Amino acid sequence: MINPYEMISKSALPAFRAMVSKRLTENYDLTQQEVAVRLGVTQASISNYARKARGMMLNLEIDPNLAKAADQVAQVLSSETPNQTEALRMMTEVCDYIRFNHVMCHLHEDLEPGFRTEGCYACVGGLPIDSNQIRLKAHALG
Repeated sequence: MINPYEMISKSALPAFRAMVSKRLTENYDLTQQEVAVRLGVTQASISNYARKARGMMLNLEIDPNLAKAADQVAQVLSSETPNQTEALRMMTEVCDYIRFNHVMCHLHEDLEPGFRTEGCYACVGGLPIDSNQIRLKAHALG
């Protein structure tokens, strides 16, 4: 059983980072090392994205909202003093968008033969409304 968060961390997030990395190197002329520092990954990861050796399990470019989000994250990170907190917020929003809009469903079926995504609600926030199961509650930090 593959958890949606595993798919995000192993497939969707690398695919999105690859999109942002490409924009930063091609549109803003940053080096792979500069991109790596701004994205919080290694230069080797950026090289793998550029060679299409990583971040290719999902083609997120086909979704215009995700392409626009990659443009926006790249713009935020291209500054001489990039706002990494804002970029992180935006990338978290992208991960939520990917989950809630079922972007990973076909990949999930490919990776886990026999698993049917039809009727699956794992990516829409957890248990169904009519469930009597225990729900976790967020606790205030502080």
